[in-house]
Amino acid sequence: MRCRALSLPLVIALLFSVPLPALHSHPAYQPIHRIDTQKKVVALTFDDGPDARYTPLILETLHQNGVPATFFVLGAQVDKYPKVMQWIKKAGHEIGNHGYHHCDLHKLTEQEIYDEIKRTERSIYRTTGVLPQYYRPPGGVMTHDVWNAVQSSGYDLIHWSVDPRDWSLERTASVIANSVKKNVSSGDIVLFHDGGLNQRQTLAALQELITDLRARGYKFVTISQLLEASR
Repeated sequence: MRCRALSLPLVIALLFSVPLPALHSHPAYQPIHRIDTQKKVVALTFDDGPDARYTPLILETLHQNGVPATFFVLGAQVDKYPKVMQWIKKAGHEIGNHGYHHCDLHKLTEQEIYDEIKRTERSIYRTTGVLPQYYRPPGGVMTHDVWNAVQSSGYDLIHWSVDPRDWSLERTASVIANSVKKNVSSGDIVLFHDGGLNQRQTLAALQELITDLRARGYKFVTISQLLEASR
């Protein structure tokens, strides 16, 4: 199904939009999957929320363990659950842009991708007062149109280097946690989901993973903090 971003009042659009054709001359660039560092740092990221049930539970686990994370949120979910979104901000976590709907970007035009990004930006700002710096395309899709739209919107592209596939209903908490433990290294970005179908297993895996990685000397950071560690 083709997703199309809905238009908002022009006055709001002018506040946060950049004319799309103006940046076509910018060179394409690659997304950030991880950083090279000797510091034992790892970034936990969560996609597809906020979710009314599981995001608060994940926030509580992170709070109990003093772990910061980055949440790549969907604009439609932000508008649906603004209070949960405000909890993410109040807890001190970083907020990233994941588009308004979880669209198949292969089926969207450059302008439609741009509109998805900017509509989500407005939703995040309206709800939290935060202007996100980072964008993660749904499914990690990278095409020429995605590159152009992201550059036009002024975001850094963030992917991941460790994917435990926690969205799969076939993945138990133990499988999810072990998948990360076996593959993680300094400077990695781990992909989790707080929205979708399998959050119960993600939640159960999270505590085990935090305990294990801390015991191995890892420090948990946001995406911004991770990028700082590379300098």
